[in-house]
Amino acid sequence: MQTRLKTMEASSFSYDTFCLFFFLFLFPRPSNGQQAYLNDTGLNCSSNAAISKGYLCDGQFMKSCKSFVNFRSRSPYDTAISIAYLLGSEASQIASLNNVSSTDNIPTNISIVVPISCMCSGNIYEHFTPYTVKKSDTYYITAKETYQGLTTCQAMISRNYYNPEDIPVGSELMVPVRCACPSQNQSINGVNSLLTYVVDKDETVVSIGNKFGVSTESILEANMLSQQNNISDATPILVPLKSESCSEYPKMFFCNCPNGQLAYGSSDCVSNHGKSFPVKLVTLLGVGIGFGLLCLLLSGYKLYQCLKRRRIKTCKERFFKQNGGSLLQEKKSFIGNGEKARLFTAEELERATDNYNQSRFLGKGGYGTVYKGMLRDGTIVAIKKSKEIDRKQVEQFVNEVLILSQINHRNIVKLLGCCLETETPLLVYEFISNGTLFHHIRKKDPESSLSWENRLNIACDVAGAIAYMHASASMPILHRDIKSSNILLDDKFNAKVSDFGTSRSVPEDKTHLTTAVQGTFGYMDPEYFQSSRFTDKSDVYSYGVTLVELLTGENPFHFAKDEGKNLVASFISLTGENQVVQILDPRVTAEARKEDIQAIAELGTRCLRLNGKKRPTMKEVSVELEGLRKSQRKVKDIQSSASELSCVNNRSNTIQEEPAEQSIEISLEMGSMSV
Repeated sequence: MQTRLKTMEASSFSYDTFCLFFFLFLFPRPSNGQQAYLNDTGLNCSSNAAISKGYLCDGQFMKSCKSFVNFRSRSPYDTAISIAYLLGSEASQIASLNNVSSTDNIPTNISIVVPISCMCSGNIYEHFTPYTVKKSDTYYITAKETYQGLTTCQAMISRNYYNPEDIPVGSELMVPVRCACPSQNQSINGVNSLLTYVVDKDETVVSIGNKFGVSTESILEANMLSQQNNISDATPILVPLKSESCSEYPKMFFCNCPNGQLAYGSSDCVSNHGKSFPVKLVTLLGVGIGFGLLCLLLSGYKLYQCLKRRRIKTCKERFFKQNGGSLLQEKKSFIGNGEKARLFTAEELERATDNYNQSRFLGKGGYGTVYKGMLRDGTIVAIKKSKEIDRKQVEQFVNEVLILSQINHRNIVKLLGCCLETETPLLVYEFISNGTLFHHIRKKDPESSLSWENRLNIACDVAGAIAYMHASASMPILHRDIKSSNILLDDKFNAKVSDFGTSRSVPEDKTHLTTAVQGTFGYMDPEYFQSSRFTDKSDVYSYGVTLVELLTGENPFHFAKDEGKNLVASFISLTGENQVVQILDPRVTAEARKEDIQAIAELGTRCLRLNGKKRPTMKEVSVELEGLRKSQRKVKDIQSSASELSCVNNRSNTIQEEPAEQSIEISLEMGSMSV
């Protein structure tokens, strides 16, 4: 019975003791230390839950802080850079604290102080750093040998999901490094930061305290130890660091502040008079200055862009006035959306021509350069970039643009609008796709050269267009540069007169223009060349040369250069001798009737008379050519009708012969039957 009572008493005592410890575990009392000192059993990989994974934190007083750990240099971690990489620190700070180079090798087993950031994770202080697994690595080897007891096997297992018995080589582990922040009581007692120190062989609390200028009592108190307790090798111990010890030990790593100031933790410094260095103020000041400079830079850029846009706008306005834009705006043809012509902006035409890309280049004439472009609505246009014009002629240029914008003739290239925002004006025309007459009549291949019918149609189209300009426009217009390269052809070989760069409008009460001689040699009226007086008959002469080109396929300038004689003179001479066939294009000779050739040749010689008054007007030329075209069409119709009639007669004869053959065959069959 007594034995039973003793057993019950012992059992009751054990239960009460367990409850007391459980209560203390749930509600730890505030203490000056972090946690009771751990022996080396924490480094093995036992599944015992009682083994601590790190120093406890309550998370209320200090959730994070700058802390330090002690690491002994061993290959391959024997440089500031490699140690920083292993422990997740800064190599420059390690080198500065320990007075070593960032790249030079550190002798083996030298104690290195490493600054780290410590934070409260759950209820344990930890500093996390990644580690790449090497061959033969285990949690135990990594904790004990690589990290030298600065972490535990249990802590690594709790932070990683790999099987402890089989960790893949090359995988990345998250290593929780043991660290701690000062408790509230420690901060009151002047402790600025804590150093996690791994005990080396034969070291004691006294020797460790002497090493860092810290009293034995402070270390014992921080680790909940007494004088009777012993510490083991390769186990971590906390060393509390106080700024007041810097006066006695100024060369300590945590006393490296400038101008004789003392370290406060690892970031702030205090002077001997106790005033703290205004780190936050300097930081805020730096951020403010940086933000101010950024705002100043952005404001300067915006101002630059604004001034640039204003300068461009001013230039455009100046060019617009300079090129007669104000006068154009007063005219009814340029109101609203531009019913007859419109004003384009410089940006529109730059976009249409891909900024005047060389791939859009079409040609170059006496008036300027021509580019192919596409407007936003998909319309294909030809954009002529003018040469610089005399500012005295701006009003005259504006009048010509207005007149051309109102011309609506199917054989004159339509002017769609212009741009006056550039230094020289830009003209926008409809795009004609089949090239120039000059290009087509130079083809020597009979199959690809122009047929006689096309040549006659082109001659009629051009004559009609010039006659319209001279006699039917609201104000007579002299082209002044009629030539084959200024006559464009569409896909159906309809002709369109272009390039009005040198054109001039003439009031009805005047008969000529007196200007500086301008034009193309070979096409230029000799009378105009001598007198500088340009009349409508000067255009007639140029047209006559173009007509000769159509008949002969020769260029006036090159013919004179190659043959040694003048094309126009040779044509007139051979026409007078009725031998013009000698100089004609082979396809013209093969396809045209002799009477048509002779009639057009004689018309051409009349247009080329030296005396302008004896030349016909363009209206007369147009009427005569239209008569020839109509007669040719009638002949073609008659020939077509005769051909059809011949086909009908041949078919009827065939039908009449078939019954006769059939009757012969029947009679032969009857004869054979009788036999």
